[in-house]
Amino acid sequence: MNSDMIHNQFETKFYGQLDAFFQSHGFGFVPDQKQYRKSTQNGFQNIIFSISEAQNVFWVEVNFGVRFEFIEQIAQQFLNNSFGYRPAANTLVISIGKFLEIKYFRYKVANQEDFDRVTQEIRSFFEEKGFDFLNTADSINFIEETLNDSPTMPCRYLYNQVHRCFKGIIAAKLSDNCNFSTVTNIYRHFLLKNGTDEDLLSYERLISFLHHYNAN
Repeated sequence: MNSDMIHNQFETKFYGQLDAFFQSHGFGFVPDQKQYRKSTQNGFQNIIFSISEAQNVFWVEVNFGVRFEFIEQIAQQFLNNSFGYRPAANTLVISIGKFLEIKYFRYKVANQEDFDRVTQEIRSFFEEKGFDFLNTADSINFIEETLNDSPTMPCRYLYNQVHRCFKGIIAAKLSDNCNFSTVTNIYRHFLLKNGTDEDLLSYERLISFLHHYNAN
């Protein structure tokens, strides 16, 4: 049996073990995205799995987050993501390891005992912490605070800090942040140092758009 078949068999077994649990919490499986997803009033919540294999040992990383549709509809017009990715983009996303502040954390599955333990640990994490976070994160106020509370510091709930500048300033506009101009300048300074010329140009176009944007 080749490694692709072994990998596919493991994934089928793994998702099969978790399916009833996530379904009972309103999450449906999206096979092509390797994730469970739950539609919300504002967009969706999702739990994303990345499974890799080396020498019959499987490594499982779990990310989870939310998509806020208003923010993404604007942001994706100004970011250089592929068209196919745009409808699936998360507004906030974090791994279980990062959430628990454990560096380089992934679940290791080498045998049936590991398999049973890891799937139970994943269920327990979401029952105890994960679902509560997702429900809290599904609001413009939480997203705005998370992205913009410390605009000079990296945000742990997004992997791409350039994209954070775009999504953060949109969230600031949508929630009428009184520090909008200050946050705008902080992100502009960040992009001058860390972004490309294209990023900076897109950001200035976004700011111009937001000055004339009315959510109502």
